[in-house]
Amino acid sequence: MKGLLRVGLAALLTPLVFIGLSRIDPLARWVSSDAVWTALMPLFRIFGAVGMEGEESVVLCVLLAVSFITAALLVCIASVLIHRQRQRQAAR
Repeated sequence: MKGLLRVGLAALLTPLVFIGLSRIDPLARWVSSDAVWTALMPLFRIFGAVGMEGEESVVLCVLLAVSFITAALLVCIASVLIHRQRQRQAAR
């Protein structure tokens, strides 16, 4: 049950993390650079992305996946901190 709750919280936080990541100017410039598009070329081929819109969809999915992973890490860290705080309060 706790795992399902954590995944749900991470899913709820994903759009917020995505918006936060998209506001970082150096990251936005890096994502639009030729190096990233070259590095993602295998994904473009795997998903059959044709044209600029198809490639942008793949980049968007990659950014959403990174946002979900970041949100999941934040939820796990918060969970550990809450658990430690409760243990300290119980020990008193």
